Amino acid sequence: LAGDDQKPVTSGSGRVELARWLASPENPQTARVMVNRLWQHHFGEGIVRTPNNYGKLGQPPTHPELLDWLAREFVAKGWSIKAMHREMMLSSAYQQSSLPDSATFKADPEDLLLGWMKRRRLEAEALRDSLLAHAGTLDETAGGPSVRDFNAPRRTLYITTIRSNRNDYRTLFDAADPTAIVDQRTYSTVAPQALFLMNDPFALAQTKALTERVLKQGPPDDRGKIDWLYRRLYSRAPRDKEIEIAAAMLEEAQTPQGEKPPLSKDAAWEAYCQVLVCANEFVYVE
Repeated sequence: LAGDDQKPVTSGSGRVELARWLASPENPQTARVMVNRLWQHHFGEGIVRTPNNYGKLGQPPTHPELLDWLAREFVAKGWSIKAMHREMMLSSAYQQSSLPDSATFKADPEDLLLGWMKRRRLEAEALRDSLLAHAGTLDETAGGPSVRDFNAPRRTLYITTIRSNRNDYRTLFDAADPTAIVDQRTYSTVAPQALFLMNDPFALAQTKALTERVLKQGPPDDRGKIDWLYRRLYSRAPRDKEIEIAAAMLEEAQTPQGEKPPLSKDAAWEAYCQVLVCANEFVYVE
């Protein structure tokens, strides 16, 4: 692989020498591969859109100069992944709107030239962690052994992966197949995903905890509580129309409807919180 001019290994197995060569500034491909994976994580697609194939059968980079610049910065900053995350997330490209103007969309409908930020669904792990975080039940302890109980409040990173189990939550939301080498995750939209958020005991428990939190920590008035929920779940203030819809839903839920008994105040707010959690705006990043 190294060619005929590679310095021979004179002692040991050569693994240390191989590792040093791979991480050497004179071998830019390692840094290119890594920064491309980080870019793919933040932008949905890598600068090289075939992250496992940089050869003749792969796709060439859309921005080769940018890829090389990022690789040089990565090496110059001590191969710091955290520094590279910061570099990408503070860029103007990352902070663009997900709503392109008509001229940009017409000229580049696949967004190869990074004219806007594509909408992306939260990954399986991030979605579960978000449910726990907004409910106020997330265990932020770092390190330690994995746990088998899916309902445990630990981050999804610490939930045990069983390779033979292909019917769990992570598979439902397109997590990587643990039995294969996966360079890019697929993103599907199927009914069981919505049914999980509507009916699964774990999701319902987090919705209940979120309800208890807004009733205890939120403002005393309904409008303030609605604003509190929107700012935490969607990172924005609610529009006037959304406040009107929420107020009407809460009032209707607590009003008798024929033979249907009214819901209690807590139950009405729990139903409303579930609506917000099941909405696309909670699941997708814009």
